Amino acid sequence: MNETSDKRASRRSPRGDAARKAILESATRLFSEGGFNSASIADIARDVGMTQAGMLHHFPSKAALLHAVLLEREARNERDTQAEREKGLDPLTVFLHTLRNNDRNPPLVQLMTVLSAESIPANHPAHEWFEQRYEDIVTSTVEHFSAIVDEAALPDGLTVETVARWLIALADGLRVQWLYDQSSVSRQHSLAQFYDMVMRPILREPYRSFSWLQMIEDEAAK
Repeated sequence: MNETSDKRASRRSPRGDAARKAILESATRLFSEGGFNSASIADIARDVGMTQAGMLHHFPSKAALLHAVLLEREARNERDTQAEREKGLDPLTVFLHTLRNNDRNPPLVQLMTVLSAESIPANHPAHEWFEQRYEDIVTSTVEHFSAIVDEAALPDGLTVETVARWLIALADGLRVQWLYDQSSVSRQHSLAQFYDMVMRPILREPYRSFSWLQMIEDEAAK
C-alpha cells in the first residue's frame, strides 16, 4: 500500500467502513453466483441500498471492486493459512487444513472457481491477477514442500515443482466436483489419501511414516 492509500485508509469513518464491507459482501455473493459480467454497478448498489454515485465513492470502477473482492478473499485465506503454519504443522497438513477451512465457506470457494475460469481470456480485468496468483501459489508451495520432500527419492524427470503442481491441480479439480455435489467428495480426505498412497515414498522422515488420513479421521472424531 502506498502513502496515498495509507492516508485514504486512515480517513475512513466507521460508517464508511461499514458501507465498504457491505459492498464487498454483496459483490462477492453476486460475482460468485454468475461471474463478473453477471452483476452491474447498479445491481450491487441496489442490493446494498445505495446510489451508484455513493458506491463509486468507495470503489471508482467495477474492475476496482472486483480486485478489492479478490484481495479481501486472499487476505482472509492468508490469515487462516498463516495461523496454521504458526502451530508448527508440516506443509502438507497446513494445506489440508486450508482446504477444510475454505470449504466451510462455499460462496467464497465458488467465487474463486467462477472467476478463475472466466478470467482466462487476456482481456478480463482479473486475468493478470489470477495469472500472478498461480505463479505465487506454485512458488510458495515448492518452497514449503522442499523441506519435506526427499529429492533423491524422486524418479528421473520429476521435481518438487511437478509434485506441487499436481497437488494444486488436484485440489482445484476436486473443488469443481465438490461445488456440483458437496456430498460427493471431500477435498481434505482425498488429498490425505493422495499423500498416504502416492507421496509417502518421496518424503523425508518422519513424514514418510506419518498418515495424514489417520490424522484427519482422528480430528473428526474429537
